[in-house]
Amino acid sequence: MNIRILATIAGLGLCFLLAAGAGRAETDTGVKTIPLDDKGLAKLDQKQLHLARKAGTVCVHLSPGGTVMQGSAPVPLDGCNISQLDHLVTEANDPALSAYHNALRPRMRYDQNRSSMYWRTVRLQLLANNPELTAPAGK
Repeated sequence: MNIRILATIAGLGLCFLLAAGAGRAETDTGVKTIPLDDKGLAKLDQKQLHLARKAGTVCVHLSPGGTVMQGSAPVPLDGCNISQLDHLVTEANDPALSAYHNALRPRMRYDQNRSSMYWRTVRLQLLANNPELTAPAGK
């Protein structure tokens, strides 16, 4: 691929990331669609993590030279990964998934190798930042 094309893709990815952050303040009411119980939140996290891995796979195969990374080697956070994952989440047309995706810290949002228990941290952050939400019974 040409360096200009790569720079354009990276620039578009950054624009998507900034636009998502800018629109987030207006759409924070979407956090009410996120299930806060263990089973529901873990399932939502796994769905988002699956899409992150899918986006990473697409981007690795689009990389110059077609190099394929083995195992759990980190996929670089670049415009391709950002735009692919954001597109896959939007395409899923799931309000809870979109709200969860946006609630994740950017570094974890696009990390396909994050802990499968990270949803617990997200729940604590959601409850701390949104006092109108209530913790699930027994938590």
